[in-house]
Amino acid sequence: MSARPAEDTALRALVGDVVDTTVPEPMGAYLFGPGDPGAEIGRHVERTVFLEAFGNTPELLDREYGRYDPTSMFFCVVDHRRRLPVGTMRMILAPSGGPGLKSLNDLEPAIDDAGDPLRTAGVTVALDAIWDVATLAVMPEYQGAAAAGLVSLALYQSAIGTALILGIDWMVAILDAVVYRMTRLKFQSPFVPFAPARSYLGSANSLPVYLHVSDWQERLRAADPSIYNIIFEGHGVEAAVRRLELGPAAQLARRVGSLGAARLERVRHDDGQPRRRERAPSARRQATANPPEASAVSG
Repeated sequence: MSARPAEDTALRALVGDVVDTTVPEPMGAYLFGPGDPGAEIGRHVERTVFLEAFGNTPELLDREYGRYDPTSMFFCVVDHRRRLPVGTMRMILAPSGGPGLKSLNDLEPAIDDAGDPLRTAGVTVALDAIWDVATLAVMPEYQGAAAAGLVSLALYQSAIGTALILGIDWMVAILDAVVYRMTRLKFQSPFVPFAPARSYLGSANSLPVYLHVSDWQERLRAADPSIYNIIFEGHGVEAAVRRLELGPAAQLARRVGSLGAARLERVRHDDGQPRRRERAPSARRQATANPPEASAVSG
């Protein structure tokens, strides 16, 4: 089922306001911070995809992710020709005074007396040196194998390129098992499980995982040079997807990662809840599960 005309109009107006859609590439990669109007592009993709894939309502997503909004940034791919969102990756950072990383916070009730499973797995870096791949999603109409692969590569390229500039070498996530298997097959096992599988936000089988960027870089360099060149060198999809400008992206990420408690407090209501920004209506689409090629990560 297609989005209603008014919904498409609102989304197209938003995309036209935040990116230059006259560039020659059919698609483009962008990064939006917590205070940017463009962050709504990422939230729209989350609402649409996770409702279809896992039955997550907009209200549930607000409850789950709302308090992390001030420390979230959204890597997004947009369709320049159609002026519509294509895919997003929400990355949560852990500045001092912030709520921490959702993927790790959500594990705590199940840890019991087993200790810190991430530290047990050998990840001993400080929390503010880890990024949380909290969501990764591709819109339904772009979930064919070729399109979804292209969009996922552009999102990985953007996030990894930004992380490398800042020296970020570790990421965490909670991946649906289907998505985890897909990443193993297509991208040379970037993610490593570090805790038992569990049901999570509508996914019956999800895995807590970490990504050691430098280890993955060496695996890709040896085993799949073409994917390595796309993700780590930034070459291979630029004719189809305009590359993210990594310098400004790193500056934005540095600002989000250095937020202090005082600034975080200024973006909260008096009741202590994060401010919710006005958003475009979410598209109503037929609820069908994502194919394995279509990225849908809930974390």
